[in-house]
Order: sequence, then C-alpha cells, then structure tokens
Amino acid sequence: MTVAEAERVTEAWKRIADSLRDVLPASLRHLAAPAEVQQIDAVEVALAQPLPPDFRASLRVHDGTTWPHAGSGQPSPVPLDWFYDTGQIIEMTRMWRDNHNPEPEWDDPQVWAYLVDKEMIYLNGPVRPIVGTAGAVVVGDMNGDVHWLLDFDPAPGGTPGQVVRVDIECSSWEVLAPSWAQLLHRYAEDLELFAADPGNSSLTIEQDGPACEWGTRSDLGGTRPAWLRDVEARNPHLF
Repeated sequence: MTVAEAERVTEAWKRIADSLRDVLPASLRHLAAPAEVQQIDAVEVALAQPLPPDFRASLRVHDGTTWPHAGSGQPSPVPLDWFYDTGQIIEMTRMWRDNHNPEPEWDDPQVWAYLVDKEMIYLNGPVRPIVGTAGAVVVGDMNGDVHWLLDFDPAPGGTPGQVVRVDIECSSWEVLAPSWAQLLHRYAEDLELFAADPGNSSLTIEQDGPACEWGTRSDLGGTRPAWLRDVEARNPHLF
C-alpha cells in the first residue's frame, strides 16, 4: 500500500470520528486502539487469505470496535453491533466457513435468477448468495444474523475484497462498496450529512447507534442485478 492510500484510510477514520463527536459522542469510546502488524499478519495466516491493503491500514487505525451492550447508553459508532478485532475476525470467519453446505442444484445462477424473480432472495450488486463460502472474511455483525464480509469471490463485474452486507433472515445480499476505503469514505460522507442535514442523510441514528439498514435498498423485490439480467431462470423444484 502506498503512503497516499494509507493516508486516505486514516483521513476517512478522522472524518468519521469528527462527525461522531458531533452526533454521537458517547460512541467514540468504542473505537478500539490500533492492531499490531503481527496481529494482522496472523489473520492472513490463519485464514489463508491476504487482506486488502486498505483493510490492513484500517486495522492499524482501529482494531475493530468494542461491543456496547443494548441500553447501556454507550452506542455503537458503526451501523452494526461491532466491527471485529483481529482475533474475532479469525474466530467468526471460521464459524462462517463451517456453515458451508454445498448444494449443486441450488448454487447456480439460473436458480438464483429464479429466486430473485420470485422475491425469495434479494441481490444488489455482483455478489453470489452462498452462505459459508470460503471466499469471504467476516468483519462485523448485528445480532448474529446481519454480517459484513470482505468478498474475495465476487460475481461477474465485482471487485475482489468488495464489502458485502448479508442479512440471513431476510435472504438479502448487498454490495456496500467496492473496497473498504470506499466504504469508510461513504460512511464518513453520510455522517457529515447527518450532522448538517439529518433529513437528507441515508443514516438513521438510534439510541444504540446508527441503524444497521444503512447502505441498503428497500426496492429490490424481484429486481435482478446486472450480472443475472440475461440468465435463464430455472425452478430448482422441477427435475
């Protein structure tokens, strides 16, 4: 990573902290201290996955966030319960991968097209709706059913390392940003807009912190992402 790229990540976190100081000052205590380089290297070794330089740079600013308990009066600084630290990234990613259950009849773009058409799953962007894929690193969650992932096996048109929000209960998969640095800057911009003009920001700030729906779309029903648009749908129940 170049010095300029590292400075871009540091700048994003500074903007985030400056806005939180205005709109959610009690959350600042939950921004963790930096991770050591050796801790970040250990994540890559344990998961057999190189991390994007911008995510490594981010961990060198904040090794995740600490988990504020609901109703404690200490809200989360991010639109999740927490961002994981280096040890939690290893633990939670291993748990995610342990849930992988390959289903060749279902893990198929034709089936995904059918499920989107029938509003049984919701896809926004170039992401494959596979739970437990080894091509992901889990970096945060809300209530254990909404996860943010670094996706290293994107669908056609995606970017390796893109940030994906997965809501297991709602069967929705959405690309939040092509990279971690872009995600941080997007969040910083929305925090700044919330501070200046809350009615026009896409953020909702609640008692426990920013709502986890940040960055999502509510109009995805039956809409295929571009990479599935011309795929012939197949009903997996018909053999």
